[in-house]
Amino acid sequence: MHLPRDRREVEWWLIHRAIAIGEEVPYARGGIFDLWPGRRAQTEQWTFGLEFEFGAADTHWVAAELHARGLGASAEPGVYHGGRAEGFWSVEQDRSVSTVFSCDRGGPPIVVGGEVISPPLHDSPEAWDQIAVVLDVLRDCGAQINQQCGLHVHIGTSAFRSAAGIRPHHGEAERALLPALSRLAILASVCFEDLIFRMASAEGGWHRGRAVYYRHCRPLERPLPPRSESLAELALALGRPGAERHAALNLTNIGDPQKDTVEFRQCNGTLDGRVVQAFCRLCAALVGAACWYPEAVRLAPEPLGRHLAQEEASQAWAAERERSAAPVSSTPDAGDDAASLWRFLAAVCPEGVPVEAAASLLWLFRRGRWQPSLATLAGAPFHA
Repeated sequence: MHLPRDRREVEWWLIHRAIAIGEEVPYARGGIFDLWPGRRAQTEQWTFGLEFEFGAADTHWVAAELHARGLGASAEPGVYHGGRAEGFWSVEQDRSVSTVFSCDRGGPPIVVGGEVISPPLHDSPEAWDQIAVVLDVLRDCGAQINQQCGLHVHIGTSAFRSAAGIRPHHGEAERALLPALSRLAILASVCFEDLIFRMASAEGGWHRGRAVYYRHCRPLERPLPPRSESLAELALALGRPGAERHAALNLTNIGDPQKDTVEFRQCNGTLDGRVVQAFCRLCAALVGAACWYPEAVRLAPEPLGRHLAQEEASQAWAAERERSAAPVSSTPDAGDDAASLWRFLAAVCPEGVPVEAAASLLWLFRRGRWQPSLATLAGAPFHA
């Protein structure tokens, strides 16, 4: 279907699902990256990875449970960013979410909270079955999601190399990736930044980073240069000196033989597999558009905070009209509440998108909230 023309069909699909089986969006066993007619042969070769940050649960317990189910190589958690066994999930401490309690009887310390990290996966039933088991284990072990937890989505740079016909780590390969990666940066951090942060806040409504000015998923702070001469320069433009990997779109892993990926750091933490799949769809859509639809970057910027500012202005206008006793039939810029999502899908999937995928993204969009800009947060006290 083509959007926004067919948006009513997407909305009806969600309503029908809710009436027929009691849930709007199911947890799927594959086809998450199947967003473009005729390109499944390419997207099924893509790799992706997930990092689930969590609180409350004992990391040793989580590691032991994953090991017992054949998903973890060790029954013990590893050190932060330590060595990982190929093909296995790992459990690690993470200083941003872990708390270490010493044992008063001389035993080993107890580590509460951490992250579970996947091996490279493909969009397959086997991978999504594994993810479902990992989320079950986290819930069974008492894991909770707090305002420090995030979901990080990695997509292998092989998606860009394949689209450009580049062999891995070959000569000028990294430089040859710059055009597509620059388009990805424009799409994620300029054209659709506000939309992505809204959809990243589906768990809790408030984005986890607001209290610390989005420190671990930094939005764009200055205009992107018209041209970057290297990947390092582009990565720095997206982040801050010395903390480029904390940018909302992290490009510092590209070319790393252990983790050759682009990383999307925006999403709040979650234990809901449907949220995981919907946000993965969003990330995949950005990667595909950067590879195949360069005209998408021509859309006007929608920086973080734009829609919230418009929403607040609209509410103020309505309140003023009410105080003046004038009839209020509509507010400025009123219209389709998901217009920004339809704009996104029309740009990244111009040939049409499956209704299930569009419905999943609409469901995620409606769970989220518009977030404030960095400038707004810097100028006003934080209210939890």
